[in-house]
Amino acid sequence: MNPVEQLASPALENLHDIVLPEPVAWTPQTAGWWLLLTIAVLISGWAVWVGLRRRHRNAYRRAALSQLDGIEAALREPSTRAEALAQLPVLLKRTALSFCRREKVASLSGERWLAFLDASYGSDAFTTGPGRMLPRLAYASPASVAAIEQADLDDLVRLVRTWIRRHRVRV
Repeated sequence: MNPVEQLASPALENLHDIVLPEPVAWTPQTAGWWLLLTIAVLISGWAVWVGLRRRHRNAYRRAALSQLDGIEAALREPSTRAEALAQLPVLLKRTALSFCRREKVASLSGERWLAFLDASYGSDAFTTGPGRMLPRLAYASPASVAAIEQADLDDLVRLVRTWIRRHRVRV
């Protein structure tokens, strides 16, 4: 053996592999973290429950908006215009019956009906705006329906759509 190998030999014999530390655990190690995790799970569960409940309560709004889309498409056709306009007040009444007691809504008509719609919407768009033509639409003749301008119908459909989305039970 040469002198360099003699000096290096004891140093090489004492070498060991690198020892890696244990991986860090992903589970919480203290009670505080477990408590925080439990609170987070409870809050998340509560938020999901509230969201599902709200979605279930507003199912009638989605159904009414879907039906309004069909009515709006029928308003564009001259042959189905009168029938579609007659369905508009019916849609509003059915929507109102979905969120309010039948005794309070079913008997309303004319100015009292428009006042109810305004009160639930927080506006006067039904008594003084485009909604004032609603009582005439339920029993309108095809000739009178043809006389209504498309811009007025668009305003009415926009108002009904906004009312369906934003009405509240205030009355």
